Amino acid sequence: VQSPAEYFSIWGLSPAYVQKQFGDVTERDEFSLSSTEFQLVVRILDRFQGAPNQWRQEWAGSSVAFKSSQAKECQEQCRSVRMRGHITEVIKVAGPENVPLITNSKDLFAVQLQLDNAEKVWVVVPDIPVGLPVDTNLHEKGGATVILLHVPDLAFNAGNERPILAVASRLNWWPQTPFGRIGMDYGLFASVDDGTPLKASEADAFYASLSASTRQNEIPNGPLIDNTSLVSLLDPASDWLRLHRGDQIVLHGTVRRITKVLVESARDQDRLGSDHYWEIFVFVATPLLQIGDDFQDTYPIVYCCTELPEGLPIGEQVNEPVEIAGFIFKRYRYVTRRSDRQKNGPGNGRPQESPLLIGKSPSWLPTKQPLQLPGGMTWLPVLTALALIGWIMKGFFQSRRRSRLTETLPDQIQLP
Repeated sequence: VQSPAEYFSIWGLSPAYVQKQFGDVTERDEFSLSSTEFQLVVRILDRFQGAPNQWRQEWAGSSVAFKSSQAKECQEQCRSVRMRGHITEVIKVAGPENVPLITNSKDLFAVQLQLDNAEKVWVVVPDIPVGLPVDTNLHEKGGATVILLHVPDLAFNAGNERPILAVASRLNWWPQTPFGRIGMDYGLFASVDDGTPLKASEADAFYASLSASTRQNEIPNGPLIDNTSLVSLLDPASDWLRLHRGDQIVLHGTVRRITKVLVESARDQDRLGSDHYWEIFVFVATPLLQIGDDFQDTYPIVYCCTELPEGLPIGEQVNEPVEIAGFIFKRYRYVTRRSDRQKNGPGNGRPQESPLLIGKSPSWLPTKQPLQLPGGMTWLPVLTALALIGWIMKGFFQSRRRSRLTETLPDQIQLP
């Protein structure tokens, strides 16, 4: 494994060269990058992302917490440095007109961090988490694991007036939301792709979400998600889920299947504090929806959690009412066990997408008691009338080629 300094020096990006090239940036009253500086930042980010994954893991494992007294040494070694503090300003840095053609990068973001020791740092990142405003006068809890580009000479910066310049592949952000307050880093959501199965590249975000959910409080007293938002959450064509990723929503539904999923990676076990989690398929009531040629008034939600209520049945044949408070993670794509008659031919499953929520535990609701009829009345006339109505409705829906989906469950989902 090459050291970061050796690796970047091979590409003509030695720490000494980089320190010299960015000296003017930290002296400007307002943050800006010239065309040459912009391209140099993009080159550094590109080379960092292009390093072998094993090397980047080694570099991250040897990262150190920021200390002013060690900043120069870390810059000279190109060593990864962990910074924590508050985001005070976010600026969008548009590239010069000729730069996108060369670097395939339209713009960057400069984020000012006020560190806990009063040091100021400009961190340049390729993107920022959804929801973080591009603005001044912010006070958001954040940070990054950075490579230091330029460290001002301490002899001329006694008052910490000249900021440090650094780059990072992503930003940490812990917003003042229910999920952020219990420790979820929204910067990890950058790796999450909607409309796909769970991928290995999403493992950090997935297990960090599960780990944070262990600190989730009781299900909040409040209204359930409204029908308009629910339909938008379920609709693959809607952008609602992406814009509300990390939000906590409350749903009532019926559990149809509960599976114990083993966590094989020792690293993920340590992060989760367990060797397993639970995967639950919850069917929620919806307005009438058309899925392909079929119509249905329920829809499956995938809910992953770390705990189960005592006594709740598990397995393939579950039929229990629950309430869940879940944090929105992604729109998960899978192939159902129900065949797609038109597109895939007989015997082939049909692709479907469901919201994947993450939480601590479902709340098991008491089963409703059977309705008691007034004295002297029997169920026979009632059942006869219901059967007649059901027969009429069945004929109506069949005549319109409508059928209610009762089984839309995929095989067990888990990270590859």
